[in-house]
Order: sequence, then C-alpha cells, then structure tokens
Amino acid sequence: MKIFLSIFTFTITLQVFSQSFNIQERIEAKNLYRNYYSSVFGKSQFALLGEFKKNILKLDISKKKDVAYLVENLSGVLPSKFLRPLIHWKVIEPNNKKLIETLNFIMIYKSFILRDAIQSPLSLKTTILEAKKLAKEIHHRDDISANNILEVLKEDFTQKATLITGLKELNTFTTAIIETDALSYTLPKTSTITPYTLSFSGFIPGNHVELISENNHSEERIQWYNERAIFNGGVLDFSSEYIHMPSNKFASGHIAFKSDPIFIKIRDMISDSRESILIDIFLFGGTIGATIAEYLLDQVKLKMAVNSKFKVLILHDFANNYNMKEELMPIFKYIKSRIENEKDLNKSVYLLQSNIQRHPPGIPFSLTKSIPRTSETFKIVEKKNTYYESKVDHSKVIVIDGNSENPQAYFGSKNWTDHSGGYYYDNAIWVHGPAAAMVQNSYLDDIKAALTEDPEELKQFFLQEEGFDNKRYLPIKESIIESFKITRKHYPHVGNQTIRMAEADVDGKVKNTRNILIDMIKQAKSHIYMEQLFLYDPYIINALIKRKIEMPDLKIKILADHNSNFGMNGLPNTIFLRELKIYGIEIKARKSFSSLAVFPNGVEINYHQENHRKITSVDGLVLLGGSSNLNPETLQGSFREFGAQIYDERAIRSFETNFLVSWNDRSQTMDLDVENFEARIGKDSISKDISSLINAIATKILKAKDQLERRF
Repeated sequence: MKIFLSIFTFTITLQVFSQSFNIQERIEAKNLYRNYYSSVFGKSQFALLGEFKKNILKLDISKKKDVAYLVENLSGVLPSKFLRPLIHWKVIEPNNKKLIETLNFIMIYKSFILRDAIQSPLSLKTTILEAKKLAKEIHHRDDISANNILEVLKEDFTQKATLITGLKELNTFTTAIIETDALSYTLPKTSTITPYTLSFSGFIPGNHVELISENNHSEERIQWYNERAIFNGGVLDFSSEYIHMPSNKFASGHIAFKSDPIFIKIRDMISDSRESILIDIFLFGGTIGATIAEYLLDQVKLKMAVNSKFKVLILHDFANNYNMKEELMPIFKYIKSRIENEKDLNKSVYLLQSNIQRHPPGIPFSLTKSIPRTSETFKIVEKKNTYYESKVDHSKVIVIDGNSENPQAYFGSKNWTDHSGGYYYDNAIWVHGPAAAMVQNSYLDDIKAALTEDPEELKQFFLQEEGFDNKRYLPIKESIIESFKITRKHYPHVGNQTIRMAEADVDGKVKNTRNILIDMIKQAKSHIYMEQLFLYDPYIINALIKRKIEMPDLKIKILADHNSNFGMNGLPNTIFLRELKIYGIEIKARKSFSSLAVFPNGVEINYHQENHRKITSVDGLVLLGGSSNLNPETLQGSFREFGAQIYDERAIRSFETNFLVSWNDRSQTMDLDVENFEARIGKDSISKDISSLINAIATKILKAKDQLERRF
C-alpha cells in the first residue's frame, strides 16, 4: 500500500511539474484591456448613463433614429456598458479605429467569460464541460483551450471587428453583429457559467501559495520600538546590534526577524534571490526599514559576485508619508548614499520615485481642478504629509527572480516600518510560481510611469532638490525597463494552486478589487469572515446587506478596526454600522492598545495599534488578501494597490480558525456599540444624537458620491 501511495504521489507531482503556463498570452490580454480602456470606458459621454442620455437629446432627428435603431436591435445582445461606447463611436462621434477597438474588446471579453469558467477552481465539472462546448460552438475551432484562447482567436477577432466596422448601412452593420456569434452569444438561462469576467489576466494556475499573518502584537513590542526610535533625538546607528539582520532566531540582530514569520519571509526572499529583486513599498523606515535596507544592499554585493547582471529596483511614493517622514527619510537617504558611493550598487540598484500623478483623484473632480498645478502651489503641496488629491502608491510588494523558472512574490498589508507595521495586525500572501512573474509584469507600467519624460509630470516629483526624483535614471531608462520586463513565454508549474490578481494599477484603468469582492459576497452560501482596517465603501456595504437578505442564515462576521489613529472614537467605520447591524451582520473590533512614546528630545507621541488587515474569506473556499482598504478612494483606483484571491483550502482553513478563536475571545475583541456611539473631536465628545446624525449624513454622501462627482 505504501509503495502504491508513493507511486501515486510521484505521478501527481510529475504531472504538476510537467505542465507550463503561457504567460505572454496573459500579459497581452492585460495590455489589450489597458490599450482599449479609453475606447470602451474612458469617456464620461458613454461611461455615465445619465450623460449618455443627455448627449442623445442633443442629436439631430436622423442620428436619434439611428441610436434608437441600435438600441432596439442590440440591447438584448450586448450589455449596456458595451452598447453605449459602440453607439457613441458609430453614431454620436464616428471613429472607425475606436469602433474596431470596442468590437474587439467585446469579443475578447466574452471569450474570457468561457476561459474563466473552465479555469476557475470553484467551477463545477458540468460548468467546465458547458464552457468548453460553448467555446467550440461559438468560435468554430477545435484547438481552443483556456490557455490559448486569445492566441488562437485574436486575429479572427480583429478581422471580424474591421469587417463589421466597414459596413456603412446601419441595418447590415447591426445584422453582422447579431450574426457574429463571438459578439452576440448569450448564456442560456439554465447556465451555471458566471456571465462576466473580472480580470483579463484571468486565473493563474501552477503555484505554491502560503498565507502569512503572524507578527508580535504585544505592548512590549511597541515599547521596544519606542525605545529605539531613529528620530526626535534618536539616532540611526548601524553599529547597533538590533539593526542587523539575524540569520536565525538564536542569532543577534533585529527582534522582528528572529520571531515574526511575516518579516522572516522578506529576509528569506532576499536571501533566495539570484537574478533580480523588485520592491514597491509604501512605508519603509525605522529599525525595520534600516535592517531590511542594510541587508538588501549587502546581499546585492554578494549576489553580484556570482551574477554581474543582478538588478534591484525599489519604487517608493515620496509624496505621501502619513506623518512619518522623520521615520522614513533616513532610510532612503541611507539607500541613496550607498548607491551613489559604492560602485557595485551604483550599477545594479535603482531607487525610483513612484509616479502617482496618473491615478484618478480621490477627492471630488471639481476640487482637484480648482487647484492650479503651478510651481508655487507645488511648493506648498510638497510640505504636506499626504498628497492633496489623495493619490497614493499604497503597494507592499516584493518579487524576486521574475524571469527565472522560480519566481517568488510577496504582497499584502504589511508596511516595513516600526510605527506602521512593527506591531500592527497584518496579512501577507507568498506565491511561488507563474503568478509571481505576473505580479512583476503588473508593475512594469509603474516603472515606465516613474521614468516618464513628460515635462509637466517631471515638475511634480517630490524632493527634487534632494535628488529623489528620477531624472538621473532617464539616460538608462530603456535598460531599466528591459531588466524587469517579463521575457519568458512559459513558466513551469511548481504547485497545484491557482490565484487571481486583484489590483488598482498605476493609472486606475485596472481596478477590479471591488468587483472581485462583491462577486465573492454574491456567491457566499455558508459564511463570510472579514478583517478590515476600513469598512465604509457603499458598494461593499450594499452587497453584504443584499446577500444577507437573500440568505438569512448566512453568517457574516466582520472584525474591523476602531480607527484610534483618527481619534474620533471609531469614525469612519461607524458610518454604516447601524445599517449593517439592522440586517443581522455581526461586527466587532479587535481590542488594541495605545502607547505614549517619550523621545530623547522631550517630544511625546501617542501611538495606536491597528487591525491593519485587509482580508476576506468566503465559505472556506476562496480568500482575498492584499493592500486594498474597503473605502472608496482605494477601490476607485486613486491608490495603487495589489492583492489576490487564493483557493488553498488549507491556508483558508487556518485563517478562519484563527479568526473564530479571536472572535470568541473577549480578551481579544469587543462589540461595537452603535446605540451609544459618541463621536469625538480632539478631547471633546459629541452627543449621541449628533453622532448619529453625523453617521446618517456621511451614509447619504458616500452612497451618492459617484453621482455627485460624476465619477466613472
């Protein structure tokens, strides 16, 4: 029996490792989405239904009739979000190139619905068979698989789109669309296929995945950091024993890298690297940042002795420091100094400032347009701790060896600094396999944006006088981009786990985290467990309530943060609290603590622990983790975020077990009392009635936010 099991295990392992993933097709798919975005979603004239209707009223009678004809004949064939741009480019603002792109996009989108049904780890066998059958019937090809659907069909799609666009008569144009199965097919009412796709990158198979969510959260740990602060009279001293990287838990060095798995993984990845390291990290400072920075740069010199082409790229948002500039800047000055003064590092390490300017603003469009982008206003903005338009590169990502057979990626909610990360509750996902290379590819556009040559964008980079802009790298721009571009076509499977990326990218074109989470909520049958720093996105709130109404026995448990850092006694997480509790959705907060740090120069700062996690599991089958908070600014694309869905039931079971232990432990969690809630401003409490009114008004504003801002 043992021999049989060994042979069986060996056979399964062989099957996993003999498979490969065609990454270039997925890269092309994502690029097509970004390239076609402006044609399909990029103008308010068709992206906003209300504005689309107003524009139709302005048309002459002839064009109104054409619009009516297309609506009457195609509304049952194409979803409204696709029909509107098609009508716009055909009738309202004729543009053949844009129309071809729109038709092409629709065909690709609809083909990816079937691709996802075939590849989703949650698909039933009957669903997979149905999707395969439909793919062959619709596209009339026997050589289609989920791994090559774009590769096989892209030329056919382009030819069809070009041919249809060339038909000038409206009736023949419409008939051609209806008779083109790739455009017009609709799923049967009995179908179990999800009728939409949430990511052009799709499901990425063949990975080994781990969920890592442990670091020390004790009061002793925050005190340890307070006593070793590198600012307010404290000193960044690299001769100190506690700044060095320990090789194991018994060695001397920084305490977090001896005992905390979430930090140990970062060290191990740097140690494992052989070809490259890509880092995009939001907060990077204190003794944690110093330890990582020193270890990283020392390791680069060792790696270069073996591989002279070894490269490291660090992306960081210098426009936002969240009042932690004194903790962050010494680390970046140290990195910059070593790059400039050590020959090996000068050739191999790039420190780039993230270009946040391309994100849609987090504040209302009318406000952001009212502030002139001049050198005078920029000098004022540069002195602030957060960017005035609420645009942030909020990533916490590291990728190693993206172009090798063994790429690894690590991403989640953990910042790399003492007072925003050292003692917070956080989560991280580690991926080994093809998906790690896709993570690196996702940041290629960030690298290109950072290396912009647009003169107006160049003016808006922060700390230029201190040399933290990117101008010195522009002469070698193409070389840097080429060093981190994914050039392999195939990656071997190294495990049996699938992931799907959930992100808001460099310019907010890809922003699928909200939709992915809503889809998870819509599919929930047994339970939803969430740990979230913020919980005031109205779309997520509405989805939770709707699903609870549909399935009254569904258990929804949410561990939120009390938002002590805002000092308002729970706001903004109290905004929807009453509404959620009315429908039987359970919400608690982790019991967190505060610590008064008295620094050597006499300055006193009260630091608050946060439940900084951004993680949701559904039915023990799927889990979403990453850096995205559940607030509008994050989910609408104003912040650069990265996360993923995982389907590893072992890892999800571990999260849910720990979640329920905390939930049922009165020493770890507390109820949030909405009936007696009193908001606080400074040291003053506001009455229960006024506090309730604040929540009610905020609820109305957030639910109307997109309409008020005409956001799309």
